[in-house]
Amino acid sequence: MPWRTPKPRRRTLTWRMLLVLLSLTVLIAGCEEEEEEPEVVRQGPPPLEKPSYIDLGTFIVNMPGDKYYLKGSLQLAFGDVAPKVWMEARLPIVKDLVIAQLKTVTVEQFDDLKNRKLFKRDLQVRLNSLFPNESPWEEPKPVRKVLFSEFYRQ
Repeated sequence: MPWRTPKPRRRTLTWRMLLVLLSLTVLIAGCEEEEEEPEVVRQGPPPLEKPSYIDLGTFIVNMPGDKYYLKGSLQLAFGDVAPKVWMEARLPIVKDLVIAQLKTVTVEQFDDLKNRKLFKRDLQVRLNSLFPNESPWEEPKPVRKVLFSEFYRQ
């Protein structure tokens, strides 16, 4: 028998090309679609709609033991303008309270990230205690957030 070359399979080749073209079409169509943004599950209170801020400035205090000092720049966030104006009239008292609170932070407390949240919450409670019990505004705790733009020891 003479040597025969096999006939090319045109049907198989045609189906393969069709399958490749279909795959490329689906791939290109998938790339053009906009990806849905993942749903973010937020914990905690809702964000402030129209926040007002007081910049308390930068504080530098000696940490207990006098080996290090702590530097922090603070801002206070309010949900309403009226308590902000009330607190701005009493800034020396506010700054004194912040300095007294910063002086109590030890190196071990500073290095533990969990304590930083507790420190901010404690400072917020102390600042809210400055407001009168019978206030003309609706919020019983007007200082909504304590924000640090700098917070480090040296």
